Amino acid sequence: KNNIQNAGVQYIIDTAIQALLMDERRRFIYVEMAFFYRWWVQQNNDMKDKVRGLVSSNRLQFILGGWSMSDEATTHYTAIIDEQTRGLKFIRDNFGDCGQPQVAWQIDPFGHSKEMASLLAQIGYDSVFFQRLDYREKSQRKINITMGMIWEGSPDLGTSSDLFTSILFESYC
Repeated sequence: KNNIQNAGVQYIIDTAIQALLMDERRRFIYVEMAFFYRWWVQQNNDMKDKVRGLVSSNRLQFILGGWSMSDEATTHYTAIIDEQTRGLKFIRDNFGDCGQPQVAWQIDPFGHSKEMASLLAQIGYDSVFFQRLDYREKSQRKINITMGMIWEGSPDLGTSSDLFTSILFESYC
C-alpha cells in the first residue's frame, strides 16, 4: 500500500545483491519471500542466474523462507503452515535444495509458543533465532551463559518437535 507508506524493499535487495557480486567475502540473509518474489519476477534471466549462483555458494541464504513472518499472537496454525508452504515452494522451485532454509527467524512476533517451535521443527528447521525475550529472562540468561537452549515443542511428539535456539549457518549443499 504505497499510498500509506512508501516501501522500498526492492532497493534493499538490489543493493545487497550488487554488494555480494562485488565482493565474494560478503554474505547476506533474507527472510520474507513475499517481498523477494516481487523483486525476483522483475529480474532478467542473467540476474536470476547470478542470484542462483549466490545461493548455491551460500553467500545469499534464505532463513525462515515463509511467505511472511507469522505473528504468533493472532495467526492460526493452518495459516502458518500455508504461508510457510508457499514460501518454501517458491524457494525450492527457483533454487533447489541449496536454497532451503535450515534456520527459522522470529524477530517481530508478539509472543512465542511451544506450538510454534513444534511446527517449525516439523517443517524441517534445525534452529530458530528469536527476539522479544523478556528483559529479565534475557539478563539472567546472559549471566548464566544460557542464551542458546533446546526449545521443547510438544511433549506428545517428543524430540522431533524440539528446536535449538541458535543460528547455525552451515552448508547443506
